[in-house]
Amino acid sequence: MLVDLLATPHGRCAIVEVTDDAVEDALAALPAAERAHAERLSPVRRRELVAGRTALHTALAELAPELAASPILPDDRGAPVLPAGWVGSVSHKGTRAAALIAPQADARIGIDLERAAPPRGDIARRILTARELASLLDRGGDRGGDRGGDRGAGVTLRFSIKEAIYKAVDPFVRRYVGFTEVELDVLDEGIAHVRSDLPLAIETTWRELGGFWLSTARAVRR
Repeated sequence: MLVDLLATPHGRCAIVEVTDDAVEDALAALPAAERAHAERLSPVRRRELVAGRTALHTALAELAPELAASPILPDDRGAPVLPAGWVGSVSHKGTRAAALIAPQADARIGIDLERAAPPRGDIARRILTARELASLLDRGGDRGGDRGGDRGAGVTLRFSIKEAIYKAVDPFVRRYVGFTEVELDVLDEGIAHVRSDLPLAIETTWRELGGFWLSTARAVRR
């Protein structure tokens, strides 16, 4: 079931895949409180939750084995609540889920997993600032996520990075953050510089992994 386990600058990451025929076995391995929560969901949401919690427990077991069996339930905004001393984030895409775990400090973290392909609809003008859109259209000037001239995949990458950022900043702002409240300069080195008026210092990483964009973010008060 484990697809990958890797280190990132923002914490330990686990990526798992749970297909429909593996949901019940994976569900049975979760703590009772998580099983009860999952059983109230629709089949698709149940599979997503089971995959996400499996990924969270897998990452936590690497860093704090004694806590690996602790239940991880959602808070009032849907984010996973880790055992005391730890923070985490989770993302779902189809049958896959990615989780990020780190020791709790002043910072909060976020993760997102997206297919490294153009989005199904034209979302560029909704999620990109005018400056980001101009950079992406300028193939000579845009370096990150536009390999082979595939601007659509570059849009998806930027969407993924921003999703990871919004998960990292939510514990601080506790409100919906619009896509254009954050502006990115995406670099080939697997990072993106972040501009924002939010009262937070934000850093990001991204990579392509098995046909997916994997993005992480870390936010701390300025």
